Amino acid sequence: MAESIRAGNIKLVLCFVLYLAWWIVGFNPKYPIRGIKSGWLLIPAAILGVLALPQIWRGLVFAGGPVPGIVLVIGGVAGYVVLLLITGVLLKRPVTTELLIIVLWTTVMLLELNTLVAIGSIPWELGWVLVVLCMACAIGSLVCYQLFYGLESTAAFVDGMVPLLLACAMTGLITVFAR
Repeated sequence: MAESIRAGNIKLVLCFVLYLAWWIVGFNPKYPIRGIKSGWLLIPAAILGVLALPQIWRGLVFAGGPVPGIVLVIGGVAGYVVLLLITGVLLKRPVTTELLIIVLWTTVMLLELNTLVAIGSIPWELGWVLVVLCMACAIGSLVCYQLFYGLESTAAFVDGMVPLLLACAMTGLITVFAR
């Protein structure tokens, strides 16, 4: 199970690296490269992301955990709806796919940690530390998501990279500790 999660996470890390490369090339405030000249980076990023999820799922399907997986999935769906209402309706932020990606990533990472603790791949003490770090990454990403449209070009450019860097680092960290 841990092997499948690790292999899927490696694909996710590569997906994040390619997405970040696209962001750096396509949204550089001084020398943006638009269209297919930078957009082609999204194709392998999307393929890696799509290939990673079933591989991670195979590692999750047969394992239980301290928290029933369905509770985490329902929490992810409910969290998305609540955040959509808060950011989109209450705070008037344009809704983009990044919100869905942040919530999906957080839910998957929590499911992974739940499974890895259940199978003894990660000690429960370390599991709790990683859960706290994962939630801190999610909160940091949500803050960047909310701030993005109010920032000037260079600040928005940097702000847009932060969630990718956080997700990449956290996914990599979980991959390193999963044994």
